[in-house]
Amino acid sequence: MAEEVIRVEDFSFKYRQTKKYALKHLDFAIKKGEFVCVIGQNGSGKSTLASALVGLVPQYFVGNLHGRILIEGHDTQHTSISELSTMIGLVFQNPFNQLSYTAGTVAEELAYGLCNHGVPREEMVERVDRIARIMRIDHIIDKNPLELSGGQVQRVALGSSLIMEPEIVVLDECTTQLDPMGSEEIFDIVKNLNADGMTVVMADHDMERVARCADCVIVLDRGEIVAQGSPNEVFSQPDLREHGVEPPDFLKIALALKEAGVKVDRLPVTEEPTIELVKEAIHS
Repeated sequence: MAEEVIRVEDFSFKYRQTKKYALKHLDFAIKKGEFVCVIGQNGSGKSTLASALVGLVPQYFVGNLHGRILIEGHDTQHTSISELSTMIGLVFQNPFNQLSYTAGTVAEELAYGLCNHGVPREEMVERVDRIARIMRIDHIIDKNPLELSGGQVQRVALGSSLIMEPEIVVLDECTTQLDPMGSEEIFDIVKNLNADGMTVVMADHDMERVARCADCVIVLDRGEIVAQGSPNEVFSQPDLREHGVEPPDFLKIALALKEAGVKVDRLPVTEEPTIELVKEAIHS
């Protein structure tokens, strides 16, 4: 059985000078190597949860907090963000917020965190080269980060987290500003890292992608967990739309066919929305 790397225990948080809690009584655990997707409408608490997992809540974003979050057994309230960054990395929704704005080249931007941790130069060079190849940015390693396209900045932002060699990475809807091709390229990189054993927690708005790739789905609504389980379990719940979440398009097709009297009980929600799959389900 895989070990737990994240444990959230009765966690609630309210930002200073706000009346309502952004997160309310969250309880869940994530095992090593899992791919977990957090979904929910805007304002549901996804970004606050992402910040809490890496210690920015409450160490940077202060407020009222109850409960605790453990990352590999370390309480995020009592472990420095610097130490947490070697265990869990965060990629922001806006990649430009991830840049240090002190680096003249992509290589220097990638090495920024390593410098702060006193990593020896030889190891630093090796890590920069390796991450640049993984992120497919080795051809722009000498360019100024401010001269890059949005997709290239997103790769640099992800690389700046991965270069710290965390076992967990948190992605806060980090593909929303990319075109479909760029989004899939980033997602393919993340999926490959997960296949190699990295634990991934991803807030996402693409339900087809979530249904296809997640091991576990957590649905947030107004700061509370309203559904949790496998994609099949979550997307099969009839009240999902009431929480501001639309099911994948192919599930909508299946539901429409059911309403028309066509039997499609064998259509799994974790599959791609292909006509062939729908036909197979109809004739089974």
